[in-house]
Amino acid sequence: MTPNRDRVANTVSNLERIARHAPVAENESPYFDSPVRVTIHSYRKRIADPDGLSAKAVLDGIVRHGGILADDSAKQIKEIRFEQTKADEEKTVIVIEELE
Repeated sequence: MTPNRDRVANTVSNLERIARHAPVAENESPYFDSPVRVTIHSYRKRIADPDGLSAKAVLDGIVRHGGILADDSAKQIKEIRFEQTKADEEKTVIVIEELE
């Protein structure tokens, strides 16, 4: 089989139909260096299969680009939750909760 050299891969920025960078906080982005729980809530026109959900890109972005978490290790991220809601407006809401 001959590979298709004209094929263009989707970049991370193309995964969401309408990319927005809403502010995380009024003044400054929060920073967590203690254990946290991350909830990723997707509002979609079509609900995804549970085995198709992944937090890898989200967590990498929060750590590397956002500087919100110290790292994405199991030492800091104790739990990851996925929630989905069928909605007309597609968006993703990420909630980070500090654990005691």
